[in-house]
Parts: sequence; C-alpha cells; structure tokens
Amino acid sequence: MASAPRVSGRPNRFENRPPMSTILCRNGPQCRKLQEGTCHYNHDFTSMAPNGLNASKRSLNVDSPAFTPTPKNATVQPAKVGISPKTVAAATFTPRGSGKRHDNFSIKSLSQQINAFDHPFLAQQNITGLDASQTQINPYVQQASNVGNQPFFQDASSFKHPLNYHLYASIGPRRENLMAYQRSTADFFIPDNLREELQRKSEATLQTYANSALPQAVEYFHSLVALDTNNTKGASTFGYQSWIYKATSSRDGHTYALRRIEGFRLSSEAAIRTINSWKRITNASMVRVYDAFTGRWFGDSSLILVTDYHPRSQTLTDKHFAVGRHTHRIGAQVTPENDLWGYIVQLASALKTIHEGGVAAQTVIPSKVLLTSKNRLRLNGCGVFDIIQYEQRRPLPELQRADLQDLGRLVLGIAARNPTAHQNTPKSLELVSRSYSERLRSCIAWLVAPPPLPQDGVQPIEQSATSTEYNIHTLLNNIADKVVSAFDSALHLEDELTSDLMRELENGRLVRLLTKLNVILERPDTGTAWSETGERYYLKLFRDYVFHQVDQDGRPVLDLGHIVTCLNKLDAGIDEKIQLVSRDEQSLFITSYKEVKRGFEAAWAEISKASNPSRR
Repeated sequence: MASAPRVSGRPNRFENRPPMSTILCRNGPQCRKLQEGTCHYNHDFTSMAPNGLNASKRSLNVDSPAFTPTPKNATVQPAKVGISPKTVAAATFTPRGSGKRHDNFSIKSLSQQINAFDHPFLAQQNITGLDASQTQINPYVQQASNVGNQPFFQDASSFKHPLNYHLYASIGPRRENLMAYQRSTADFFIPDNLREELQRKSEATLQTYANSALPQAVEYFHSLVALDTNNTKGASTFGYQSWIYKATSSRDGHTYALRRIEGFRLSSEAAIRTINSWKRITNASMVRVYDAFTGRWFGDSSLILVTDYHPRSQTLTDKHFAVGRHTHRIGAQVTPENDLWGYIVQLASALKTIHEGGVAAQTVIPSKVLLTSKNRLRLNGCGVFDIIQYEQRRPLPELQRADLQDLGRLVLGIAARNPTAHQNTPKSLELVSRSYSERLRSCIAWLVAPPPLPQDGVQPIEQSATSTEYNIHTLLNNIADKVVSAFDSALHLEDELTSDLMRELENGRLVRLLTKLNVILERPDTGTAWSETGERYYLKLFRDYVFHQVDQDGRPVLDLGHIVTCLNKLDAGIDEKIQLVSRDEQSLFITSYKEVKRGFEAAWAEISKASNPSRR
C-alpha cells in the first residue's frame, strides 16, 4: 500500500526531527526557493554518494547480502534496456519505514543499471547499438516490444530530427522578460476570449430542444432548431415567408443550416436543378450551398436549401442598423474606413467566384450578409432566386451588374449610417465625403451609378487591367492595393491564431501521458505491492515530485509551469537528472527522465499485455 501523504499537523512526523539545515532539499539543485533566498534546507549535494543516495541515510553498501562484486577478469555483458532479470525476480521492495524490508534489493545495483544507460541523445548522429549495429536514436519512437499496441500514441517514426524538449516556444510579440517560474498560467493556453467564443459556438452547435413542435426529420436531417428570433410572419426578401433552422445530417453527422421558403410550389424540374451550379462554387466569403429539395414536412409545400451553419453569426443589419425589432439606428457611430474596405474586398472576392461560375448572387443586401467573426463576412442566401424566379429570370449580365450596384448600396448605407441612403445618393455621398476619404467616396459612387449596357451586347467577363467596363474584374483592378492590405491583415491574423494554437500544441500528448500514468499507478487488480516494486516505485516517486511538492512549511506548492515542464521532459525522455524522495524521506534516488520514461513504457507494456488475451 502507498504511504500516507504528507500532513503538516501530524505529531509523529515532526517530533525529534533534525534541523532543516541538515536535510537535503527534495527540490534538488534547481530549487527555486534557493534562488529567492527563502529555502532553509541543505543544498550541498556534493557530499552525496555516487549512486545518488545520501551518505547519512545510506544503509546498503558493499557488505549488504544482495551485493555481489564482479571479478576483474569476468566478461561484462552489455547492458539491456530496462531492469535486469535478476532485479525483476528480486523479492518485493518496500521502502524503509513502511513496516517491511527486503535486503536482497540493492539500491546501488539499481543505480548502476540506471547509469549504464545514460548516453546523450545526439540529433543527426548514428550511434552504435548494443548489437554493434548503427542505429539512430529517436526518443519519439516507441519500442513495439515495450509498449504493446500503443493505443494512446501515434506513430512517430516519420520524425528524423526530433527536438530535445517538447516545450512551448511562443511566436510573435512577447509581453516582458520573465523567468520560467514567473510565467502565468494563461501563457500555456489560448486566450480566454478566444476560448470562450469557441466554447459558445460549440454550445450553440450542440443546442437542441426536447419538446419542439418542429418535424422530427426533414429528408435526411433531424434535430431541427429554429434560428429566427422573430416568430411573426412578414415581408421577406424572397417574396415568400422564409425561416432558418439548424439541423444535423444523418449521413455525415455534421450540422447544417436549412433555409425554408414557405408556400413555394415547384413548377419545373429545371428550376431545382439550377442548384447544381451553386454546389460547385466554393469561396471563403460566401456560405456554401449543398443541396435543395421540396416537401411537405411543415404541413405545406416548402422549398429547403441546405447550406453551411455558422454559429453565433449576425447580419450586417443587426450590426450596423438594428436597435430594436422594428427600429433602425440612424446617426450611429462611424464605421472605420479600413473595415469598409475590408467589406468591399471580401464581398468582391465572393462575387468574382460567383460570376465566374456563371451565376449571380442577387443577395448582396445587409440582411443576407453574415458577420461570422470580427470583420469576417460571408455572403448568404445564394441560389434561392435562381429557383423561385426561374420562369421570370433576367439576363445574367444584368443580374451580375445588379450585384455590383447592390454592393455599392450596402457600403453606402453603412458609411452614411442609414439603410435607405441609396434613395438619395447625392446627399448620402456628400455625407460620406465628410467622414471618409475621396477614394472610398469615388468607389461607392462608381458602384451605385453603373454606366448603361452597350447596345450591341455585353463584353465578356475577362477584362484587361486598364478596362473601364462595369464588372467585378474592373473593381478588383481599381482596388488592388486594398486587396493587398486585406491580405496582409489576414496573414497577421493567421500568425496570431498560430501563436495561440501553439500554446496548446502538446496538450494532446500530455493528456495521453497522464492517462497512461494514472492507469499504471496503484492499480487494485495487480496486487497491493505492484506499484511499490521495480520500475513502478520510482514512477510513484516521480508522481509525487511532479504533483505533490511542498515548501519548507509543508504547504502545497501549486506551480503549473513545473508540472507541464516535467511532463514534457518525461515525454521526450531527456538525460536531465532529477531527485526523487520517498514520502517518509528515508529513500532518495538520483535518476533521469530517460530512465523514468523507460520504466513508464515497461509498466505500460505489462498492462497492455495483460489486457489483451491474445498476447498472453
């Protein structure tokens, strides 16, 4: 059984205890308290015996029964990884002070075996193995003979030049120069605001209602949740009452958004087939369309369009114009000009892909443009007009010109802080010129006032950089510098997100490591002394070293940086030495992370073999 944890108030622990200055500090030479001048324990480790045991506490020596010196003329066999068969076959080892003692277990012999495997890891260097073969040491690779099926670790054989440490190295601007132990807890994880936003989006995606009056299933979708905040019927952009639902696909398990056009009756199969053109169009600035079908799941004839679902999104109407349910905000705060240029660039990118795909968006209006994150736009509602207005469809060039004009009206309304600003364009442009540059005003004026179509037909989409034709390519040529600025901002955001992601880069590895460690230690099905013998014993001491450190007054030390660093070093199996002390302070080991990892893998291999009947 494991010994009881340290309790500062127990009288039998501290009675007749020697002065702290005579006791070696269990935190080792790297003790942080020593650097701060607040640790009162002894830090003179030069007086320790070569095998890592304090001479004042050592009771096993060359006269111990289990010690058998090797003759000088004897042939020394090469050491093998792990504890020797002689040591494994030794009687159960119980630390001194637990009531039992087995003299045939030699700490010195164990220390000699530990030191025998201390060879430095050298990247890009072939080292002669024990069988005289050239092998490249790779601490990432798990030995199949030691770890069994390895269900928790992925194959790392592709790593050719692994690092010595699995430590987080931040990228980008730093806060200030701090020591390793001064790092705040938040530095090891992604920022709280980003974490909270992602968690809210995840929660919104998984949200369901048990007593919903909606259909149980619509085609191959189930678990419908209404996303509309306004439950009253009214005028719709599409000429029909429109509703939005969140639903889960029974085909792939992903969540999608279903747009329902209520009361629509399909008159031609060719109309529903127009959705095939939208299925092939993919752009980062539009909500992708996947499918369209009709049915009577809601008690009427309804058209259903399947699109991507972006949780916690809001429309530009909600952001810039809406205050209440039926009121608009006029004279609100001025939107920064860089944000408006970002809107133009993103929507122009979507329109370029759409127009080159041979269709027109027809939904470049504030209520159909989603803001999925900070200044991140996606054009929504695409493909609906192609179906419901199939019989009355206008020529494609006219629809594509209308898309550009709608883009100008949208930006003009946001810049003038009035959703109906396009109804009085000259006055609205004058208002825009007071708050924004002439460059933006000219761009908006060009968009909202297109030149007339040529009488002998329309020029093709492909235009030169000097063309003055009214199309999406001319717009992009004229705002090329703004496109580059938007691209630069996107790269900066990518760097920021990459830096945030690297903070949790090793979390998955640490979770697997902690899972294995907890599976190994103090198992009730392998006997009471299984964790007290052989390699499992110093795994138990390592657990105390990582998680159960205390200060000179017996108070727990909560240092997340120490925990993460120790687990990363164990995962890498480096050669750094650590000092492990038993809970009764009667046994002390000097070992390395490499040896702890070797024992960790051997113990896991034993459990893996026992859990698989076919391998017994």
